[in-house]
Amino acid sequence: MNRRTVLATIGTATVATAGCLSDAGDRSNDATTSADGTETDDSGSDPSDETTTTDGTPGSDPDDPFADADCPSFADGVDRTVCWPTADPDSEPIYLDASTAVFEPTTGDDSVETMAFVLHNESGAPFGLNPHAWAIKRQTESGWEHVAPEEWIEPWYTVESGQRYTWQLSVEQRTQAMAERTMTVTQDLQDGTYAFQITGLAGEQETDKTHVECLALFEVSRQN
Repeated sequence: MNRRTVLATIGTATVATAGCLSDAGDRSNDATTSADGTETDDSGSDPSDETTTTDGTPGSDPDDPFADADCPSFADGVDRTVCWPTADPDSEPIYLDASTAVFEPTTGDDSVETMAFVLHNESGAPFGLNPHAWAIKRQTESGWEHVAPEEWIEPWYTVESGQRYTWQLSVEQRTQAMAERTMTVTQDLQDGTYAFQITGLAGEQETDKTHVECLALFEVSRQN
């Protein structure tokens, strides 16, 4: 599944800088960086409790602006690219979805709105990735551009079959602790069309892994 479009990105990344760092030019497996993603354990909560798909099923919302969109790809050498909202979880057991197709954050008040990108692994095998190596791309008139991050730390994490991993995006800094398998991403995104990307390796055997790229398309429409 190598359906392609192009997303461009603008924005400023606040980068977590602990341990070894990679930069956006070093795209080996997971070619993107974490901005200020922080990971905190709260074993009493499940990220699925605080994130939902647009209507519970990726790609089935008739009001979704991306319902008929082609799937872009930003990673070289992947075996498969899976794109929300066009991905079918019945045929793509590893996929990313989003809590909304249109993010409408407000600023300058007492609230910090978030949207969630949730990685689902229903493959029956582990899926390994660097959760800090996410990427945001933005669509422009000249194509897709990289927004963030510029560098990231390099821990490896395994999402077991049946598990999920969540990235919570906001345009303002938030201080609330995140649940287990959840990371915060803070980017001052302006109005536009974006893609959130992660890549990883699926499979049990080291010699027979599938390199998967997962994308979720979304729009930002700031309210003030």
